[in-house]
Amino acid sequence: MTGSQLLLLAVALPLLASLVAPVAARVMGAKVGWLLASVFVPTLMLFTDVESVRSGTALEARVDWVSGIGLAFAFRADGFSLLFASIIAAVGLLIFVYAASYLGPGERHGRFFSYLLIFAGAMLGLVLADNLIALFAFWELTSISSFLLIGFWGARKASQDGALKALVITVLGGLALLVAVVLLILIGGDTRLSALDLAAIKASPLFVPLVVLLLIAAFTKSAQIPFYLWLPTAMEAPTPVSAYLHSATMVKAGIVLIAKMGFLFEVAPFSQVVLYVGLATMFWGAYLALRQNDLKALLAYSTISQLGLLTALYGAGHPFAATAHLINHAVFKAALFMAVGIIDHSAGSRDIGALSGLWRKLPFTTVLAVPAALSMAGLPPFGGFISKELFFEEMLHEGTLPTLIAVSGSIMTFAYSLRFLRVFFGRFRCENPGVHEASLPFLAPLIPLSVAVILFGLFPWDATIATWFTDLAAGSLGYEGESLYLWHGLGLGLALSVLTWFSGTALHLIRDHFVAMQTRLTPGWNANTVYYQLLAGLEHLALWLTNFTQGATFATHLRLIWGALALAGLGVASHAIFPRPGPVPLSMAIVGLLIVASVTGVLLARTRFSALIFMGLAGFGSTLVFVLLRAPDLALTQLLIEVVTVILFLSVFRFLPVLKRYSRPAPVALIDGIISLGVAFTVFVALVMVQVPLAPRIKDYFLAFSKELGGGYNVVNVILVDFRGYDTMGEITVLAIVAVTVLALIRLRFKRSQAGHEENRGER
Repeated sequence: MTGSQLLLLAVALPLLASLVAPVAARVMGAKVGWLLASVFVPTLMLFTDVESVRSGTALEARVDWVSGIGLAFAFRADGFSLLFASIIAAVGLLIFVYAASYLGPGERHGRFFSYLLIFAGAMLGLVLADNLIALFAFWELTSISSFLLIGFWGARKASQDGALKALVITVLGGLALLVAVVLLILIGGDTRLSALDLAAIKASPLFVPLVVLLLIAAFTKSAQIPFYLWLPTAMEAPTPVSAYLHSATMVKAGIVLIAKMGFLFEVAPFSQVVLYVGLATMFWGAYLALRQNDLKALLAYSTISQLGLLTALYGAGHPFAATAHLINHAVFKAALFMAVGIIDHSAGSRDIGALSGLWRKLPFTTVLAVPAALSMAGLPPFGGFISKELFFEEMLHEGTLPTLIAVSGSIMTFAYSLRFLRVFFGRFRCENPGVHEASLPFLAPLIPLSVAVILFGLFPWDATIATWFTDLAAGSLGYEGESLYLWHGLGLGLALSVLTWFSGTALHLIRDHFVAMQTRLTPGWNANTVYYQLLAGLEHLALWLTNFTQGATFATHLRLIWGALALAGLGVASHAIFPRPGPVPLSMAIVGLLIVASVTGVLLARTRFSALIFMGLAGFGSTLVFVLLRAPDLALTQLLIEVVTVILFLSVFRFLPVLKRYSRPAPVALIDGIISLGVAFTVFVALVMVQVPLAPRIKDYFLAFSKELGGGYNVVNVILVDFRGYDTMGEITVLAIVAVTVLALIRLRFKRSQAGHEENRGER
């Protein structure tokens, strides 16, 4: 199998497997996770061509969908994309094995694994996509699938709230990304990310809003200030989801965007904005993590802090240090979340205050979790120490203020890491007397992660996996020649690390006093209260609008609708180009007078029958217009519609109520007349404006390419089926939805009727 085929299969296989998962789960139950873990094999097999990628030749694959608008499933695996895809696949494989032991027998296994597969496929598609339209589609699919996963336990109010919050905030970023993608395509001149005209983008007057939109998208997805509030509530998802989402997938989607779009953020103002937003998020996430008593909540706020660190490094142009920590964070955070899941299963609690000394009952879990926690703390000889050293060195180059923020956040990181470790050591305390070590299948996924944390720290140099991975992304991110070392020598970086360890230990010892100070300093509002107030305000506004509009009469509704249309015409009239009118053919003038006279007759008719006659004349006049414009098919369609309409009216004529004249006060009649004139003016302006086209007439394109592209000489049919295929598909979809709805209503009525008959029979 070629590299291109593997690339397509890497994205397609998880999505296809999501269709099979519910069926397979009925047979295998939770153990289906072991089988479904194999969907990541094609992604890992991409490393058969890794040497060509390392030399600068990216793997590419393309499947055209709608070539006329540049819509294609185009994928490109450069060094960074392949690195990130391998992290998604490797961690995903372990998560699926872990979930097979985590999920209880009563869970909806098929639905869970189906959602998780869609999520994994969307993340792989997002990382590997080279087509901007496909990239946006995968971006939105991650939001939808994460909503389903976070709200998997839908009966819980907290799960509902977490899922809704994640969806609202990430979809807000998705809207920003949609506009940014459109601007990139229009300015950059191509739908492929790798083929954009960078010079044209940077020279465009829309460059600043484009970058702002991209940053909003990245900040919302990767939980940067002020959009971080969705991530802690996402911990309401099952622990396998939290481990996957917080370590290697969704939260890093924004990081991927910043890393891939680094060529846009290298301008000084934007790089500084990203740097300080990232540092502020790092500090604030660590500050809030210290207050948490729930192990998953602590790790959730820790993720916010670590994402801030990654954002600061990538945004400020330090991709080597960022990539090293990206790998480290994915490994130790996945291991820590899995360990918390085991603790929750075995001890029945995640409360830090109620747990300690668990090493006595969970020795293997302790051995596997401690290296990951020490790596998060930044202690040698673990991987986190190496990337934290690189982080300090880069911040020293950025200046005094970034260094102070980095050190302050790292001190709190060390403190909350010690707080996490507290549950394993000290006097044994656990309310559950039956706490016991997890089974081997439950522990197995933690083993490679814990080993990787140790190996990354002890052997980061030469041809080991650490350097091999960071070198893989070097070409695409531009940091050739960088190397990883456990010992960087005596310097400011090491001094700052030592300061972090001692200060973090001291902060851990006085944590209770620090938390008391935090409580005193906490204002009455925060990001969550602002979110809930905005949501409540939106609901009140919607309720007010509903009551205001739904309580109005039908005539008031019509006045509002047509009044808005009239104002629209007045608004564009000043920009309209009025060409010199040409002569109107006598035949068209006569037909026009017929239509006007017919409409006037409808308005002045005193009986319903005469109104029907005049209405029919107006319709037949429209038919004559199509005849004069040489559109016989449209004329025939209009004629049939008019005939059917008149017949239908006549068939129900005797069932209609008596015609009553509508009376209204003179001021209201005057307002209606003004609105009518305004609507007429709007239609007139619209007709005038289309006489001066903004671009060449599209009819010439249809006539020229009807046979070549659509395969037919009937231009109208080709337009409906091919050129307007999406519109026709939408109409068919609407009809299908209506048909299904009507069928459902009929079946519902039938069931109620049947239930009523059975109830009456029972009474008799």
